Amino acid sequence: MAQRDLFTVTPIPNLQRSARRGLAFLECPGDRAINARRTYESLNESNRRTVRNRFDHWLQGDHHDKYFHGWTDPQYRKCFVFKWKMRNQHQRIYGFLFNPRPRTDRPFQVCVLVSHAQKNTEETDPAELSQVNELRLRIEVLDAIKLAYPENDLH
Repeated sequence: MAQRDLFTVTPIPNLQRSARRGLAFLECPGDRAINARRTYESLNESNRRTVRNRFDHWLQGDHHDKYFHGWTDPQYRKCFVFKWKMRNQHQRIYGFLFNPRPRTDRPFQVCVLVSHAQKNTEETDPAELSQVNELRLRIEVLDAIKLAYPENDLH
């Protein structure tokens, strides 16, 4: 029998508190493409502060397409990205939106960050979004999210 991937979801510490939104990293030791946390933690303090500020803006309900956004295309409607530039290169951390508490907290939404991409153009590679979508639908990933954000958690 093939070994199943072990997924964990870790809420990001030291961000602004929000009753309506949460941010977390998806991790899987056996999958190097799931690298959002490694990338974030390897940033120097200045770049990490920039990204953290964008996380905080989103947590507070702000809208700023230059810093983060989702997609209107129905295929990628649950995908999300945080953006910044470093050394004149576009940096992206891709993730997806999910409500882990549909019975007790319908408006609550968590953005689960999955992967980092570095590129020379603004446009998103559809392969990045497809990878995020595939992970978003895996039962093991959903179980890990629900473990990190239980239905009856009072924040």
